[in-house]
Amino acid sequence: MNSDLAEYLEYLCSENDNINDLIVVSNEGLPIALAPSITGFIDQTLVSGMCTALKYIGQELISEITGSNLKRILVSYSSGLILIQQLNQDGILVASCKNDVALSELDIPSIQTYFSANPPKSLSNIVD
Repeated sequence: MNSDLAEYLEYLCSENDNINDLIVVSNEGLPIALAPSITGFIDQTLVSGMCTALKYIGQELISEITGSNLKRILVSYSSGLILIQQLNQDGILVASCKNDVALSELDIPSIQTYFSANPPKSLSNIVD
């Protein structure tokens, strides 16, 4: 796990009570960094794999239908939203928010910049 990135994600969560979880996952479906909510435990490997699969399925769907590229996936559920968005060539952001206002307040470009400046050094660093 990337502890510096996890600390940064935890800071962002602490600044906004309406953000439940922030996870950065690899394109291979492995968790890179996680800032979990204090309300419960998530299986970070399972969530990482599912979000990566959704991102790739969404990309294939958009490519097939429109010939364009996927920008993000938003999943709306009874008590919030989940965002799945590519950060760069090495990672995907997954954000669980209580409402769309919290999602709009999430500074995704700063997360992209931080992640790009502090990428995982190798696949073994992700798994450890």
